Amino acid sequence: MKLKLLILIVISFVLFSCGNKENKTNLKEDVSSEKLLTNNTKLEELKIEASRLRAGGSIKTVELIDEKATIKYVSNFKEYKELNPQSSLTESELKAYWESGDAIKKTLIDGSVRIMRKLPFVNEVNTILPYDKKVYEISIRKSELEKFIGKDFKSILENWDKSFSEPYVYSKKGRQEFFEKFGHIK
Repeated sequence: MKLKLLILIVISFVLFSCGNKENKTNLKEDVSSEKLLTNNTKLEELKIEASRLRAGGSIKTVELIDEKATIKYVSNFKEYKELNPQSSLTESELKAYWESGDAIKKTLIDGSVRIMRKLPFVNEVNTILPYDKKVYEISIRKSELEKFIGKDFKSILENWDKSFSEPYVYSKKGRQEFFEKFGHIK
């Protein structure tokens, strides 16, 4: 009985290990194609969510490399109009928006964390906003955010307004602390 079982296992092993190399190559190609399709789908999701952020119409580029998203805003009104030729927004209106109520820091802080909130496959966000001869940049990882706030990401999401928005987007003091930790101006 044991001999028959052993023979059956050996024959099965031989049959399964002897395959057409072409099929193995095609399988690898199929997996690569599927991975590329998945990455493209994730990038498209990221672009959609980025367009929904504050001043989303001013976003010039969006990239996704592994689990890191990079979002770059336009650097001037000319770039904005190239992206949005149909827009009736004037240069003075765009300038007034960025200069009102700490809009740049609110945009960077809220947008970066909101991307991680909406897209679970993103674990790090780098957002770059050039404005008035300066470059404002923020880079946040979920793990660093958790340490800074003192809660795991799931808990932050469960009580979004109290855990994140109110203390770090809408509170001037919290916003300043958050930007000092994760952001910089060049």
